[in-house]
Amino acid sequence: MRIYSGICSLIACLTAIILLGNCSSLRNEVDPSQLGLASPKLVVSGYLSPQDTILAVKVTRSNTVVGDSLSLLQMGNNITDATVTLSEGSRSVTLLYNSSYSSTDSVAQHYYSANARLLPIIVGHTYTLNVVTANGQRASSTCTIPGPVSPTTITFDSLTENRGRFQSRRYYVLTRWQDPAGQPNYYQVAGYFRYTTQCTTCQVAQFGTFPLSFDDDNRGLFSDAGVDGTTMISGRAYMTSSSLTNDQLTNFYSQYKTASVIVNLMSVDQTFYQFQGAVIRQRRVRNNPFAEPVLIPSNINGGLGCFAGYNNSAITLTLN
Repeated sequence: MRIYSGICSLIACLTAIILLGNCSSLRNEVDPSQLGLASPKLVVSGYLSPQDTILAVKVTRSNTVVGDSLSLLQMGNNITDATVTLSEGSRSVTLLYNSSYSSTDSVAQHYYSANARLLPIIVGHTYTLNVVTANGQRASSTCTIPGPVSPTTITFDSLTENRGRFQSRRYYVLTRWQDPAGQPNYYQVAGYFRYTTQCTTCQVAQFGTFPLSFDDDNRGLFSDAGVDGTTMISGRAYMTSSSLTNDQLTNFYSQYKTASVIVNLMSVDQTFYQFQGAVIRQRRVRNNPFAEPVLIPSNINGGLGCFAGYNNSAITLTLN
C-alpha cells in the first residue's frame, strides 16, 4: 500500500510539473507590428439644439489599442487644421477652430464653432456635418432636430438614510411630463441645484451650483417604449443632504438664503439615446473583468462618434 501511495504521489507531482510547463508556454511575446493595427480614425462629436447660441463640434483622432501607457495619456489628439461645415438645404456655415479657456473646469476647450445665428437650428430640419482634414481624412453625418416636450411639474421631497451610526436626510426632486402619443420619443433629464447660504458673519454671501444626481439606472435617460402617450416621471434627482442630530432634522430652508432647482427636459433623437445609453452601460461595467464588452454605436461615416439633435425645455422650482 505504501509503494502504491508513493507511486501515486510521484504521478501527481509529474502531472503538476507538466501542467505548469504547459501554462508557462501560453505566454508569448508578440511584436505589435504583426497585429495589423488599423490607423487612427477621426472621432467627431456634435449636438445641435434650437436653444444653443453657439454651434460647436469637436474633432479628434482615436488612440490605437496597443501602445505604451505614456502615449495613451498624451493629450495631443485634437485636430486643429480640419475644414468643418454644417449645412441645411442650400445654407451652410464653416466652423472655425477655437481653443478657449473654461473657468469652470480649468482646461482649454478645443472645438470648432460658429454663431448659431449664421445657421438657425429649426425643429424637423435635417442638418449635415462634413469634416475634411488637411491630410485628406473625411467624415460626415446627419441629424434631425426633434420637437420640444415641456416638463409639467416638479416635486420637492426627501428621505432618511442610515449611514453607519448616523442618519442623514437626502433631498431630491421628481419631474413629470406628458409624452406625445403615436411616435417614439427619447429623453435626457438633467439639471442643477443653485443656492446662497445663510451667513450673518460673512461679508460676502456664499453661493454654489451643483449638478443633480439621478438614482435611476440610466442616469436620467428615458425612452417611451411601452409607455407611449402616458405621463412619465424621472428618477429621484438628488440635490444635497443634511445630518440628523438627536432625531431632529436640520431644517432645509434655514440653511439657504436663496435656493432653486432647475431641471432640463431634453427631447433627444434616437442616435443621442443609443449613444449615451451605451456610454452609461460601459461606465457601469468597465471595472468588472467578467462583464460583457459594450460596443459604442456611431453614426459618423468615415469615423467614430455621435452627431445628434435635441430640444431643451426647462422648469424651475424656487425653494425659498
